[in-house]
Amino acid sequence: MRNLLAIIICFSFFHTFSQQGKVFIETNYNTFFHNSLSDFQKEFKADISPIPVKTLDDFPANIGFTLGYEIIDSNTAIFLAYNSTGGKLSYSDYSGIIRLENALNGISLAAIYYSSLSELKNLRLGIKGFATYSSLNLNSYSEIGNNIEIDEVGFNSIDFGAGVQFEYEYPLSFIILKANIGFDLVFGGKLRFNDNNEAHLINNSNKEVKTGWSGLRTGLGIAFPIN
Repeated sequence: MRNLLAIIICFSFFHTFSQQGKVFIETNYNTFFHNSLSDFQKEFKADISPIPVKTLDDFPANIGFTLGYEIIDSNTAIFLAYNSTGGKLSYSDYSGIIRLENALNGISLAAIYYSSLSELKNLRLGIKGFATYSSLNLNSYSEIGNNIEIDEVGFNSIDFGAGVQFEYEYPLSFIILKANIGFDLVFGGKLRFNDNNEAHLINNSNKEVKTGWSGLRTGLGIAFPIN
């Protein structure tokens, strides 16, 4: 509910910010370089090696969403983007169940500057910068006989990044169809414990575990001109 309220407030801000612009909505498919988190999950698996748990998810590419407002006169736009992925280990047999889940979510606030490519109509280059609030929840569940144990630990970080993308627009009646592809480079901050911001997540080698949002970005969406 709080995330939805924030989106509504930002949407209203974008709408009143300028009378000449475009509201746009996108569905994205994004890849990630979550090597640090993937290695951390492998350490979990090794720590309980007598139990043959299986890796069901290893921080794969996933669907994301973008909502923004473009200011036409200045060739700039401000937008919110949401991404999520995660890892999962699981094992079950006649004696019980063990399940470990790592859910990672990120909400980014970004600005982008567009530069037209005169050689190709409706194709432009975008350069962007952004900040991402990331949350990581580590959930464990075990059921052995009548004994059930559930544990949850939360972390958060502030990550900064920059990206480049190529975007194509196709006007269609009163809307504009959009497609883009690009790459984001993200510098992850420390994943701090929600209950203690003085402590952060490290692996078995005492190295910091980072989010690793860098990767390929693609998007399909629509824009609504506002005059």
